Amino acid sequence: MDAVVTTTRDADGALAFHLLVGPSDRPHECDRVEVTLDPEHARVLLGDHAPILRAPASRVPCRVGVEFNGPAPQH
Repeated sequence: MDAVVTTTRDADGALAFHLLVGPSDRPHECDRVEVTLDPEHARVLLGDHAPILRAPASRVPCRVGVEFNGPAPQH
């Protein structure tokens, strides 16, 4: 799925990834997903000097894959 990702940091240093899943030129039609990491977990995942930990990034295009837990497909 096509998506756009942005990041924000709150006053306590938590890092949030915001995904707009859908057509980037029509954000009002997009589904929204947010993933938030506590500051210490963001550092474990990204390292202490990752640029994303210092300043929020612009909107960046990305792809999102989703797999739902269900019965195995029949072939």
